[in-house]
Amino acid sequence: MAEIPTQVAAVPGAAVVLFPWAGAGAAVAALERAAATLGSQLDTRGDKLADIADWAGTYRDEFDGALGRVGGVAGGLRDRLTLLASAIVVAAESANEQQALNNRCADLS
Repeated sequence: MAEIPTQVAAVPGAAVVLFPWAGAGAAVAALERAAATLGSQLDTRGDKLADIADWAGTYRDEFDGALGRVGGVAGGLRDRLTLLASAIVVAAESANEQQALNNRCADLS
């Protein structure tokens, strides 16, 4: 699970790194919730296939094909949402690293 790090505060005299901390935290939380919802839906739907095991024929073949495509798209979307949340966390970590560097430079002045 992705989590936004605590913001490194600027010391007096240091250049402030601009990063949308509140928005980033909200975005990560929303992306994580959406990915979790997709994951639970995928798990639940897979369990339901046993209930229709005796169904056979052309419509079953079409259903299985469509279910496979939808499951593949949903699984890919879940993975993409997780990657996007991780990318936001990496950007926040980079902002913190830059702020820490700016703080050290200000202390040397």
